[in-house]
Amino acid sequence: MPNSRKAWTKAALAAGLAAIAAAPLAAVPAQAAPARTHAAAEATVEVLASGLKNPRGVTALGDGTLLVAEAGDGSATCAAGTLCAGRSGSVYKVRGGFKGRVVTDLPSVAVGPAGPTSVAAGPNDVLPDPRGGYVVLNAFGSDGTNTLRASLGADARDLGTLLRTRDRKVLADLTDHETTQNPDGADVNSNPWGVVRSGSGYLATDAGGNSVLRVSGSGTTSTAFVLPTNTLPNGVVRQAVPSGIVKAHDGTVYFSDLGAIVPGLSRVWKVAPGGTPQVLATGLNGVADLAVTPDGNLLALSYTKGTPAPPLQPGALTKIDVTTGQTTEIPTGTLLNAPTGLAVGPHGQIYVTNNTLGSNGQLVRVRP
Repeated sequence: MPNSRKAWTKAALAAGLAAIAAAPLAAVPAQAAPARTHAAAEATVEVLASGLKNPRGVTALGDGTLLVAEAGDGSATCAAGTLCAGRSGSVYKVRGGFKGRVVTDLPSVAVGPAGPTSVAAGPNDVLPDPRGGYVVLNAFGSDGTNTLRASLGADARDLGTLLRTRDRKVLADLTDHETTQNPDGADVNSNPWGVVRSGSGYLATDAGGNSVLRVSGSGTTSTAFVLPTNTLPNGVVRQAVPSGIVKAHDGTVYFSDLGAIVPGLSRVWKVAPGGTPQVLATGLNGVADLAVTPDGNLLALSYTKGTPAPPLQPGALTKIDVTTGQTTEIPTGTLLNAPTGLAVGPHGQIYVTNNTLGSNGQLVRVRP
């Protein structure tokens, strides 16, 4: 794989994950990998919702509501082998006895034809809007640029943006920021992944751009952080690919990088209020999302314990001590299949989007 390009497998496009190579960036000092420990009993899962179309991020609210960003399945009229945009993305809600889509007609892009095994990029994360509706972060994917988006037509207009659903207003265009600014100086590629509120605005990871972007309350987009590259044991340099992002009650921000989905290369970063990113934990595998637990520590969700090459190995859950960086794996056996989204409820309930490649996705509760 050429060092200047990102190469995507079909499965990686589905999950919004990239196998990466890039030019070196300025390094941030990293801590030595702490010892990993393992919990004793294997977890179980309870399926809360099924039949989800390429589910991605999940958000747990204090009243028990669960929100899932569904990337959809592209366009129903897309010809075989053609990349097409459609409006099949959605927001799925679970609360008490209610289960269903509460927002539809959101952007989705996939290679046709649409069907049960279609893999797609679209809504990747969702937050409630205090004034009603939701704020949705829309992914893009392979070679996400203004030029590609324009070529896909009107249905693609909201790909790579932060969108407010109550009036369909674009709050920020992350793909335009990557296309015009290219913060990491490598190949131009935008794939927004995770978002959190920050002050009157937001912080969002762009997995394609290797950056964390700041969106002000007025909608101005700027570069908050650029992630340094990862180096494989053989000396080959890979781009970082930021993924999950969370904010703790004390204002500390944590985000992960996929580490080219090479086992042991994924990192978790910690940013104290007003500080710069420092590596908290290393030695992880393809961390796609993070969540803060009620005791103030972290959970990390690994998309796979191996590489993205088939057959895909199961995903994993890992506890991280935010003081020491020590990691403890929660044994889940083969229960997690290409998981991408993670949330923790107010009483420590663990929620994961599972089976995320295609239209038979699940929202599950993991019980350690």
